[in-house]
This record gives sequence, C-alpha cells and structure tokens, in this order.
Amino acid sequence: MLHYTGIAANGGIVIGPAYHYNRSLLVAEDRMLEPDEVAPQLEQFEYAVARSKGELEKISALAEHKAGKQGSAIFEAQSMMLADTYVLDTIRRRIRDEKKSAAFIVDSEYNIHQHFLQTSENPLLRERADDVEDIKQRLLRHLLEKQKWISKLDHPAIVVAEFMTPADAILFSRQELLGFATDGGGATSHVAILARSLGLPAIVGLRGAAAHIETNDILILDGDLGELFVTPDDDTLARYRERLMEIQSKKKIVAAKGKETEFPPETIDGKKIVVNMNMELISDEAIAEAESMSKIKSKPVRGLGLLRTEHFLSEYDEIPSETDQTRIYSDLANRFYPAPITIRTFDIGGDKFIGGGFREKNPFLGWRGIRISLDQPETHIEQLRAILRASARQNVKLLLPMITTVDELEKVMHYLDEAKQELRQNGEAFDENIPLGVMIEVPAAALHAPAFATRCDFLSIGTNDLTQYTLAVDRGNEFVAHLFDELHPAVLRLIAMSVRAAHARKKPVSLCGEMAGKPIALPFIIGMGIDEISVAPNRVQMISGLIRKLKYSETKLLVRKVLEESQTIPELKQTLFRFLHKRNLVEDFLTPVEIEMIEGYGK
Repeated sequence: MLHYTGIAANGGIVIGPAYHYNRSLLVAEDRMLEPDEVAPQLEQFEYAVARSKGELEKISALAEHKAGKQGSAIFEAQSMMLADTYVLDTIRRRIRDEKKSAAFIVDSEYNIHQHFLQTSENPLLRERADDVEDIKQRLLRHLLEKQKWISKLDHPAIVVAEFMTPADAILFSRQELLGFATDGGGATSHVAILARSLGLPAIVGLRGAAAHIETNDILILDGDLGELFVTPDDDTLARYRERLMEIQSKKKIVAAKGKETEFPPETIDGKKIVVNMNMELISDEAIAEAESMSKIKSKPVRGLGLLRTEHFLSEYDEIPSETDQTRIYSDLANRFYPAPITIRTFDIGGDKFIGGGFREKNPFLGWRGIRISLDQPETHIEQLRAILRASARQNVKLLLPMITTVDELEKVMHYLDEAKQELRQNGEAFDENIPLGVMIEVPAAALHAPAFATRCDFLSIGTNDLTQYTLAVDRGNEFVAHLFDELHPAVLRLIAMSVRAAHARKKPVSLCGEMAGKPIALPFIIGMGIDEISVAPNRVQMISGLIRKLKYSETKLLVRKVLEESQTIPELKQTLFRFLHKRNLVEDFLTPVEIEMIEGYGK
C-alpha cells in the first residue's frame, strides 16, 4: 500500500479504480521558414485560433450545464485570453519578422506569459499559469495537427494526473467520474474550483504521486483529510468501507427525519444558538440548496450567515456595476426574507481573485480586504449603496473583512453615512439602522476587540484566516498545510477573548469558517457563548442536532478546562473527545477516521 498526502480541495470519500490520465505536453521545434511558407503559416495560425475559440465555447456551455455559471466563467476567461489582440498581434508579427513556424512562435510567446505567472508571489496568479498552458496546448494541437487528448472514461473511476486543465475536468465529468487527484495545483486552482462545483471529492498538490499509480489500481481518496491510498491493505479498505457505510446511514437518518420543526436550535438547558449558512459558491444550484435548507414548513427561517461577495467576481470581467450588485443582493435578500442575510464587502487579495495583473511579494500580508476597499472609495461606496438598497426590508447585515485598526472601521462608517445620505436625497428605501459588523480574522483585531465591539453592532469570527495569521501558516501551501489547525490553543484563546469583549458590551458574536462545521469543536464553541454559527448548507442539520444534545452549563465548564489546562493540540482534542464520549455522542457525530486519529494521540 502507498499513502500520499496533499491538499484537500473538496470533501468526501470515494473508493474505486484509478484512471491515469497521461497528458503529454506538445512542444514545437525551432524551424526556419522559407519565404513562401510565411503566408501559409499565418493562415494556419488563424485557423488554430478559430478552432480553439470554437472548442472553448462548447466547453463553456458544458461547464455551465455541469457546474453553473462559476464553472463556465473559467472558460469565458480563457476565451478572453485567447482573444487578446496584443498577444495575437505579437505572434503574427514574430512569424513575419523572425520567419519561424507558427507553432514555435506560439510556444515561445505563451511561455513568456507563463513564466511571469509562475514566478509571481501571489499563489492565485501562479495557478492561473495552467490556463495559459491550456490555451497554448490547444493552439499547438491544431498547428501540429495532433489528435485530441482522450478525456473519456469507460467505467466509473478516479482520475489521477500529473497535470490537468479545467477543460479536462469538465470533459471527464460527462462520464461516471468519481473524483480527482493531481500532483500540482492548490485549493484555489481552477480544477479545485470545478471539483467543488461538481460536488466531487478531490485532492491536489500530491507532488509526484501520479507516477506511482497505474490505471485500474484501487484507490481510496479522502477529500476530507487530503489523503490518497493506493492499493490499500485489507484493514485500511475495511475501515474506509465502514466509514462510507456510516456516512450513508447518517444521510438516511437525516432524510428520514425531514425538515426540522425547532428553530433556532436550543441546548438541553435552554441556550439558543442560531445556525445559518455560508454561501460559498454563487451558482443557481448553490442558492437553490441554501433556499431549501432555509425553509421550515415552507417559511424561510434560516438565513445566510456569510455571503462572500468576492465570488461574484468570477461571473464578471471586472467588479460588477452598482446596478448589477443592487440586483444580486436585493434578489437574495428577497428570496430569504424574513430570514437575515449577512453581506460581506469584497474580500479581494491574498489567495482570492485580484485583477489587472497586480503582483506583490507577500499577498497575504499585503493589499487585501478592507485595505483595497478604502484605497478605492468610489468602488467601495458603490457596493455600500447596493447593499443598503437590498436592506429595504430590514433583513440585511453588513460585514467588513480584514479589519485591523479602529481607523479603518471609522473610515468605513464615514463612507456608509455618505452612501446613506445619497440614497436619502434620491428618495430610495433602505434600512437606516442596518447592523454593521467587523470580522475578527487577525490577532490584532482579536486583541483590540473591545474597541471594535464598542463601535459596531456585532462581531464575526473568521476562523480560517484567524488560524492562518495566528500560526503563520498558508493553508493553501502543500508544504505547511499540515500545520494548519483551528483547534490550536492559541487560536481558541483569541476567539474566547473576542467573545468576552463583545458580550461585555452586549454585542452578539457569530462564528464562520471550517471550525464552525466540526462536531469535535462544537462543545467549545457553545461554551464560549457564541450566539450564531454559519456552516455549509449540508452541515446544518447535523450541527443543529448536536446542539440539542448538549448542556450549555457543561460546555462552559469545558471551556474553562480547555483554556486553563490544554497546552498542545493533541491534549485539547483529547479533552473535547472525552467530553463527547462521556455523553455517548462520539459514534453519532464523529467519523471512524476522526475517532481513530484522536484516540491515537494518547498512544
């Protein structure tokens, strides 16, 4: 048995045969042209561009059908790159001037653009080099008159590859594709994004695993933990089959119970906790799923605890217009009314989309989040006006990302007042008292939480970034991703500090991020007094069910014990595990692999 660890790109577990996709890359020879060959080579280049554009249009349509607008946006962006007049004119000029074959000039020119992206400090830009490779290979295939790459499965399989393009992923999805495992890529690569849109387990960043896997090898792909087992032994296979059976059993139990009748969830001793949903993907399918989970007896009661507006950028070539934003936010507010929705202003930068070829040496510590918004006040005020218009029915909250200083908050409050005044002058309806919240995502914000809680209406703790900045770990970097753990004692102490600061000023606190959806962490979350948590729609019923089996008074004692005694992550996890085990909740809410890992800490 071989065992590899990569980056978990999308959750889920699948067992099945491998299909080793060996996509050999085309390379053009450096060949001088005779004078009478230049014109035919230029014609061949135009033909290759036209054919490639046609292919991308077809793939884009298939992607929209399979993965929604976010999936098709990837190929629309590639089509724009292929239509870049500067690049195309440069290639035409070089063919004429250098008298080299069209294939060689295409290879050379796109290599230049790839090198720029691959050497960027921004991980998102580095991953976009794969899009350039896809365009280059598509053109070379037509110029060199090669056959299409075979992206087809004869039977259900897990596709394993050293290199895979977004087009490969979509084309494979036409058959019974079980999941993806690739040597390269990160959590924000287009293949990873498509895996999430398609709902397929996926691991990226496996660094050389593909070379040791042959077609029809049996694989276990654990998209939750980022682990890949090749020709697993009997014990491992039995353990994962048991885990899959348990997952299916839990799904059947949830389906049999139907919709919940109690809202919000309440602990045994009466502590109510609101469970809302994160809106991760902005697609018709994702919105429909959230709407379905929102309703109890046909009435929307559960809202969106976090709407990440930066994800709308994938549907547009640039930041959406104020009119488009007003339409989008208002539509969501109306669809979930009277349930609340929390709209976060653009959190661009770091590992998220940023346009214009912007490049910085350390993007996570650079120009991102509220810093970009405050440096572009006109764009920021446009978004504030759009959010305000959506708040007319008083079910919208406004949330600010990556705040680190009180000065930043006060500047936003000034712009918010300016936006309100403009709407008043135009006679437009909005919520005069729209709740304003700040995200606690960096240690500075947690340490300064009393000042923020004094000035705003609520705090929202983003556990993903707070963990990343506290532990100095880039969660998208395969070399250090294993060090990322929200249950580090230092992270929990910062969260507890923020909650105490908010509650001392009678302000509510919400919590979002991966930690909110983990049953092992839930007793601690409840014990800290968190008022609202926001999880993926498919985690809502499980988390709500666990809340109803806990006592708030007992979880408060647990928090004190954890904060006073736990010095290491294994110690802390064992304490949480014993708390659930004593109440006979381990088997119902933790998977066999989670149980085995935590029990192993004590051995």
